[in-house]
Amino acid sequence: MFVGFLAVLALGATLHLLQTVLLPLAIAGLLSLMLAPLVRRLEAMHVPRYMAIMMVIGFLIVLLYFVGRLFYTSITTFTQVIGTYMERFVSIMQELWIQLQIPMEYFPEFGWTRSLVNRIVQATGSFVNFSTNLGMILLFLIFMLAESALSWRKFQRAFPRSVNVKIGRAMTDVSRQVARYLTIKTMISAVTGILVWLTLSAIGQDLAALWGLFAFLLNYIPNLGSVFIMAATMILALVQFYPEWNRIIAVWITMPLIQILMGNILDPTLQGDQLDLSPLVILVSLVIWGWIWGITGMFLAVPLTVALKIILDHIDSLRPFSVLMGSGRMSRSFRRHWRVSERERKVKPEKEVSKDKE
Repeated sequence: MFVGFLAVLALGATLHLLQTVLLPLAIAGLLSLMLAPLVRRLEAMHVPRYMAIMMVIGFLIVLLYFVGRLFYTSITTFTQVIGTYMERFVSIMQELWIQLQIPMEYFPEFGWTRSLVNRIVQATGSFVNFSTNLGMILLFLIFMLAESALSWRKFQRAFPRSVNVKIGRAMTDVSRQVARYLTIKTMISAVTGILVWLTLSAIGQDLAALWGLFAFLLNYIPNLGSVFIMAATMILALVQFYPEWNRIIAVWITMPLIQILMGNILDPTLQGDQLDLSPLVILVSLVIWGWIWGITGMFLAVPLTVALKIILDHIDSLRPFSVLMGSGRMSRSFRRHWRVSERERKVKPEKEVSKDKE
């Protein structure tokens, strides 16, 4: 167990050191799982495969261009006005301090404001770095979409039937569940971002489009992303609208309501028991993948952890770890493998069954 723990640490350090190559590969792999059904649907409409791939890639490039342009212009505007917001926030806190009759010697210095600005600048730099890797991601994505039709044939030729059947089941489950998770998560994130944008625009808060975009992107980070969006919008509403408490209360009510409705009601209803991940495992995965690949790793944490759990579920000796990673409910995948193992056990000779019992 100690050697296995060291091996996991060594693997994490290796992934961290090779993130320049592995991170674009991982992003392209997840995008290919989500876009492959769209390519197959275009093929069903008698569109040649290479033409369908080019159409999907073209649509993705146009979408990324508009999203990137909106993000860069909004974050640039935000960095220009953040100093004014911070000064107003300090003055509001001083006024509240006086009203509460607290001695000013206990007034905090709010040194975190400067660090917040630095973090925002670093986020802008990370966006620029991501845009430089976009070409590599799209190149990987094109070849993955082109190779997906040949992968199963390669597995059949490369491995014996008893092995390629297990590999085929594992790859099919990974592709189906990760693609389903990403598709549903993208739809829910898009609706969340639109609701945040429209709500803040109706109330009159500044940079509503930026917070809608942030709500869309950070919704891929379970729990932490929604908490950040709620805290940021509620604090900035206080800074912008004080002392107009009707608008402040409107933001303080609508933002948690949107996150509860989309994240705690609609998302679990649509996802069902497909993920079967413990909330603690999700939190730990966010920490681990964040350490390995930074903020991008936190975006990829859940689909990568789901893929790891499914692979462990298909390896008999490692299936207990898959069960420990689960939520405690018997998922559809585990029920199916349990039935298959029971059928295989029934067809064994009596001598082998007696040995298993012993």
